[in-house]
Amino acid sequence: MKIVLVNLGVAIGGRALVDDVSLTLAQGTRTALVGASGAGKSLTCAALAGTLTSAATVTGSLTVEGLDGSDRPDGPDGDLLHLPAARRSRAARAALVQQDPATALHPLLRIGDQVAAAARAAGHNRREAPARAQALLQRVGIDTALTERVPGRLSGGQRQRVAVALALAAEPVLLLADEPTTALDVVARAELLAVLDDVTVPAPAGSCAVPAPAASCAVPAPAASCAVPAPAASGAVPAPAGSCAVPAPALLLVTHDLAAASLCDEIVVLHQGRVIEQGPAHHVITRPEHPVTRAMCSAAREETLAGALAAIEARADITDHSVSAIAHAIAPAEVRT
Repeated sequence: MKIVLVNLGVAIGGRALVDDVSLTLAQGTRTALVGASGAGKSLTCAALAGTLTSAATVTGSLTVEGLDGSDRPDGPDGDLLHLPAARRSRAARAALVQQDPATALHPLLRIGDQVAAAARAAGHNRREAPARAQALLQRVGIDTALTERVPGRLSGGQRQRVAVALALAAEPVLLLADEPTTALDVVARAELLAVLDDVTVPAPAGSCAVPAPAASCAVPAPAASCAVPAPAASGAVPAPAGSCAVPAPALLLVTHDLAAASLCDEIVVLHQGRVIEQGPAHHVITRPEHPVTRAMCSAAREETLAGALAAIEARADITDHSVSAIAHAIAPAEVRT
């Protein structure tokens, strides 16, 4: 399936803040939306998520190509843009990971219970949901022993990875990550980027990182296919061919961090609410064409830009999505050993 945003415009109080933004996001692909503060990144993200307030005037269209008739939303011509998140069909849902995981996590509930509740909301029954939650938490690198803890007993990086698991429990076609690495140190940032990279990689036929409970499946998959591979060290057991799987979502990573953006397939640069440049990550970073993009690259610290380029090359060579390899690729020179 493809998520297609056409000519998005967002105005608040009569002032245009986003103008003529178009994106095509296919499942299993990673796109970075880059720009300075106030460029319109978060508003674009909110429009895709269906979380804009009533104060915003929105124009354009948002559709999901590949939905069958029963999954089409109530909007005219299948348009999702003017529907709030609660009115969008399950098959067209987007999930949002924000900068502060506290916005998504209840401070007094165990993380395992929170992810299980999200799995039940996605259609899993009470018996299936805990197993689904445990598999998702393992998927993002949270040890089983930690699932009984409340968010306050986890590190910042662990809480952000739990927020990713919570988003994945909704089984979205689009995973939106709005500046998710901002408050993290370099190691936690590397771990989170490795998770985001891993959960959006299509799997080889016949494998599955999050096996469904026996004889059950909330979202049927084609025979002998699965969109989410098991990471090498996760301990997940590959599912047999033809088993239930949830296709990998498209990822839109909203960030000002070139190193983080470089882990995506494509970079889209926003300036004053408009797309000024887009293309393959390596091309945008090494051969920026717009003056604003060139200024962004020049302003970046040399070691950060070098790390971004190293990350692009490392990503092509990493087959097990090794956290240590990605951490080395994006770490500033002075902290590498």
